[in-house]
Amino acid sequence: MSKNNISGSRSVSSTSCNSIQSDFEIIDNGIEELNLSKSRPSSTSRTQKAKRIRFYHNGNKFFNGVVIPVAPERYRSFDSLTTELTNILTKNVTLPSGVRNIYSMEGKKVCSLDDLEDGKEYVCSGKGEMFKRIEYTKTDTLRSKKLSNTKFNNSLTHTPRIIPPDCVRPRIVTIIRNGIKPRKIIRLLINKRNASSMEQALSALTEAAQLDSGAVRKVFTLSGQAVTNLSQFFSSEDVFFVYGNERFSQDDFELEFEESKAIQQYKKTPGLKNGAGPKPKMPKKELNRTYESSESLLRKLSEDNNIILPLSLRQKYTVGRMIGDGNFAVVRLCKSATSDEEFALKIIDKSKCKGKEDMIENEVKILRRVNHPNIMSLIAEQDTKTMLYLVCEYVKGGDLFDAITVAQKFSEEQAALMINHLVSALAYLHNLNIVHRDVKPENLLVEFDGENRIKLLKLGDFGLACEVTRPLFTVCGTPTYVAPEILAESGYGLKIDVWAAGVILYILLCGYPPFVSQDNDQEKLFDCILSGQYDFPDEYWKDVSGLAKELIQNMLQLAPELRFSAEDVLDHPWLSIGSDE
Repeated sequence: MSKNNISGSRSVSSTSCNSIQSDFEIIDNGIEELNLSKSRPSSTSRTQKAKRIRFYHNGNKFFNGVVIPVAPERYRSFDSLTTELTNILTKNVTLPSGVRNIYSMEGKKVCSLDDLEDGKEYVCSGKGEMFKRIEYTKTDTLRSKKLSNTKFNNSLTHTPRIIPPDCVRPRIVTIIRNGIKPRKIIRLLINKRNASSMEQALSALTEAAQLDSGAVRKVFTLSGQAVTNLSQFFSSEDVFFVYGNERFSQDDFELEFEESKAIQQYKKTPGLKNGAGPKPKMPKKELNRTYESSESLLRKLSEDNNIILPLSLRQKYTVGRMIGDGNFAVVRLCKSATSDEEFALKIIDKSKCKGKEDMIENEVKILRRVNHPNIMSLIAEQDTKTMLYLVCEYVKGGDLFDAITVAQKFSEEQAALMINHLVSALAYLHNLNIVHRDVKPENLLVEFDGENRIKLLKLGDFGLACEVTRPLFTVCGTPTYVAPEILAESGYGLKIDVWAAGVILYILLCGYPPFVSQDNDQEKLFDCILSGQYDFPDEYWKDVSGLAKELIQNMLQLAPELRFSAEDVLDHPWLSIGSDE
């Protein structure tokens, strides 16, 4: 099976098919989901003092809110305020689409910075959420009084994050909704962002169950035991009956056949697919060269050892050997002219990017914006009429694909360290509402220690990355690692990166991908992905811990709403085994 990027073989429109590239990237001219518009200047006077405002989370009576100073020097547009609110609130509450609307306490929608009044309180909501009129309260009244006497400057001030009990960890639970049998069965992902207290857990159950009688007041395990404390939600039990104030009887805890069948279906292990037979192979790593002639600029850039850089770069760097290439770029090693420090110089042939200029511009825009120890850094850039030069951080160990080829598979400690580094980068990006869209071993750079063990992993190649402001529909990525919602063209978001990371974790522990087609048929591969069919054959998995398999299953959930987020992965106990590496 080729590792080339996705072709449009699955129900892609004719318009999209015409734009399929040789490495199967489907990139529409001027991708509509990219939000490249510049912020409008604020009409507010720069001399106006900051407004002290508290923001709550819509429908969440357990979140104390955050207090921030809203000043024209800090927020030049309403969008810039909602972006920062998203970054702050998602550290404390669950907001999959970020802050999209702000309401007054009476439910009136706020549309501009001028509508916000000093000293008032407002409610933030996500996309498509109706305003929820509940009693939003500050539980720490003493702290509130102190805040009212505080002078604010341009620094951010907000309430400390509530640390949940140690028992809280991300997991998927099954809920049996009270009603006429066969009852409705719902699955819910709970974590420290929606279930950090018993009250908050009940609120999450209430929102999921939508009982006719209103809020969930009583919860029972499958055996009929009352759930009275938070730790019971995170014990071995994962099926719960939920009630409001209505009465219940022992008969309620008896499952009908259809109910039992539905629950067993959820508990079923992944569909058996690999089972017997030869061990599946990793997809091949192929060069992406598409040189059209011997006079091609890319050919010259890859073979010429006397490349003349633009003056501003020539004064700082010297060019070395080629270390990578692609359809419209080559990567050369370069060194600082004043030291021996090495960098990766990416040279992009702009003539090869006709119709995709926005994509290149967006890659640079995102690289300028991000700063994380597990993300490759952009050091310098130079734009010319024919070429774009990007000087990036160089990671000496090469990419993870080559490391997998040599090692075949890794210990759980090494795999946990690498996934920790990868998902730390993803959590950072997702907090900025940036989705990478091409997470794969070829785009992960690794560094080794003196004992030939991987000690560092960095995420690179942001050519397909973009900001998520609404569901995306552009089909792109690499077949082995692509999420089912991309293939289904049902709209996707940040969690496609977690799916790809789950595929990589599977590979690290056994040496082959979870979804394969034995005869290299891409259509069959896509069918496997869409059905979620994979397994853990004893021949290759008998020595792998149950916690590792559990994490993989949660990262490869077909339903995005049940799939772990990047933060959920970081909260999983299995990752701690690699923390001392």
